[in-house]
Amino acid sequence: MSDAQQVPITITQNISNDEPVVVRPEERVAIIDLGSNTCKLILMAYQTDYSYRQVDELRQVVRLAEGMGSANILRADAFERGINVLKNYHTYCQAAGISDIIATATSAVRDAKNGASFLAAAKEQAGLSPVILSGEEEAYYGVLAVANSLNVDNGFILDIGGGSAQLSEVKARNFVQGQSWPLGALRLTEQFFNHANNDPPKKKEIKALEKHIKTQLETIPENFATAETLVGMGGTIRNLAKIQQKRDDYCLDLKHSYKFQEAHLADIVDMLVEASTADRKNISGLSGDRADIILAGAIVAREMLARSAAKAITISGQGVREGLFYSRFVEGDTHLLENMRQFSVVNLMRRYYNNVPHNEHVCKLALALFDGLTSLHGYGESERELLAAAALLHDIGMAVSYYDHHKHGFYLTMGTALPGYSHREQVVIGLLVRYHRKGTPNDEGYGGLLEADDMLRIHKLAALLRLAEYLERSKAQRVKDVRCHVSDDYVQLEVLAEDDIGIELHEARNRAGLFASAYDVRVDIIGVSA
Repeated sequence: MSDAQQVPITITQNISNDEPVVVRPEERVAIIDLGSNTCKLILMAYQTDYSYRQVDELRQVVRLAEGMGSANILRADAFERGINVLKNYHTYCQAAGISDIIATATSAVRDAKNGASFLAAAKEQAGLSPVILSGEEEAYYGVLAVANSLNVDNGFILDIGGGSAQLSEVKARNFVQGQSWPLGALRLTEQFFNHANNDPPKKKEIKALEKHIKTQLETIPENFATAETLVGMGGTIRNLAKIQQKRDDYCLDLKHSYKFQEAHLADIVDMLVEASTADRKNISGLSGDRADIILAGAIVAREMLARSAAKAITISGQGVREGLFYSRFVEGDTHLLENMRQFSVVNLMRRYYNNVPHNEHVCKLALALFDGLTSLHGYGESERELLAAAALLHDIGMAVSYYDHHKHGFYLTMGTALPGYSHREQVVIGLLVRYHRKGTPNDEGYGGLLEADDMLRIHKLAALLRLAEYLERSKAQRVKDVRCHVSDDYVQLEVLAEDDIGIELHEARNRAGLFASAYDVRVDIIGVSA
């Protein structure tokens, strides 16, 4: 049966509500973003409004805006590089069987006097017809990416590209306004730095650049000065954050959701000012192909951050390409995921171990234990949400192997960004997955991201998840509920069931040691008729 002939599959369970979910056949879309400095392609596989995964990514430095200058003309060699990369990406899509292609071009083509000629050549020679995004459209898709991947409701988003910088305002997760300036890293480098004679740049070149940026930013929105949240996206900002992570020996190899502090950004700018292009290529975390242009972009980022009330830039690993994808993936007028944090957990679960009845039932039992033992642990809604997330993800390691699937689940949870969650929250969830079966929790090398009392928190939550897992040992939902009775240093758990649950009681009793030690109580688990 071909893709066109496949019919939707109805799933009876739905994590978010009790209504059936219609799961459509998986589709694939390639999204190409031709920028002033680089051309990138992401390949996404998805089922509309249900799940998605990134399948591939291509990146090529094109320097399309190189040599444009004040004449705003795409130079012949840059013109040819741009056409060639589009041609290569199109042939890649043809080889991969991808017919759905979204191709866009941004500031270089948008500003070029011969931009129309470039688009005509792209269609004739590369077989693609890129859509030129306006500065406001770039800003909108950047907001859409952040709204669906970071826990940010209100604030501003800064995107520094090769040719321009966009600043977008977001309120209640919606795009409000966007503004673009010709403050791209490549454009400013060519305009102010004479690398042929001065490398590193002279102080007068730095001062001239800073003065130019200040003049440009006189039109910045007035309410930006009171903004406490500033999100950064684009290769320049991510590279700067990566430099700091390397300097700190940061224990999590993820940039998405990382907090890039203002003081650290200032230190890195000072370091880059003193370094030649050759020296910058040796800086850990800095991509070699950005060594010549990173300083100009870093100064823009520093000047922007200084004008806000934010003390850090929250890094977004997603950008315009992902925003374009969400406009395809999420149906509705706003293209916003209704519950972004919940969706990111469910999406990860669906990618690896989509045993919905079992996963949901373990979640139900774990939360019943959590709610029934509030007087013992004293935790609130934030811990409850992290426990629920870990319960839905606890078995994803089964995609690798049954044996040690708790360990496999840990690295699957930690190996990719979990949209909407902070790095600390992701570590907590990952450690709960890691210790849902056996062992005494330790931080697995991620202690630097945890708060002082988090290991105690993880012990107590992992104990609940472990009991819930073994009370669902048959994966048949035979245990209907759990009642908790607490008295001083004693806890009795009444397990309600209609069927024989001998194996569940046996397994749970054998795995109750972590619970007893975490809560410092004696515990009995008894079966009662539901």
